[in-house]
Amino acid sequence: MGRVLYWIAFIPLCLVVIVFSVSNHATAELSLWPVLTDPVPFPVYGIALVALFAGFVLGGIVAWFQGGSRRRLTRELRRRSEQEQREIAKLRERLNRLEVSDRQATIPPPPAPVVSRAPAATAPSAPSPSATSPQTASPEVSPER
Repeated sequence: MGRVLYWIAFIPLCLVVIVFSVSNHATAELSLWPVLTDPVPFPVYGIALVALFAGFVLGGIVAWFQGGSRRRLTRELRRRSEQEQREIAKLRERLNRLEVSDRQATIPPPPAPVVSRAPAATAPSAPSPSATSPQTASPEVSPER
């Protein structure tokens, strides 16, 4: 949008300057007392364009000095923002380290794997006499609640 406005203002301004320069081609005597003591013939459009250019440059200088405090404030805010971003990054890193150490402290380690050895294949043995005797065998009773 800014470029469109620039061209909308720039093209008519150029046309006005060109028309002014063509229509005012007469010469005028220019005398600058401390520098030039003799009058110098100079075109009227040249005097006008030099005055316009000088006003443009002086206006730019004034605007530059007036914007100095705003530029200084912008630099300070940018530095402060960068410093705070670094601090935020440090705090996030610290938070992540604390969360990791907290998780490691609260989560118990996984149980060690149990290694079971299969019993060696042997021939079935005869039941022992005490296991078959009625005195030692206990009746199976289911507990009721």
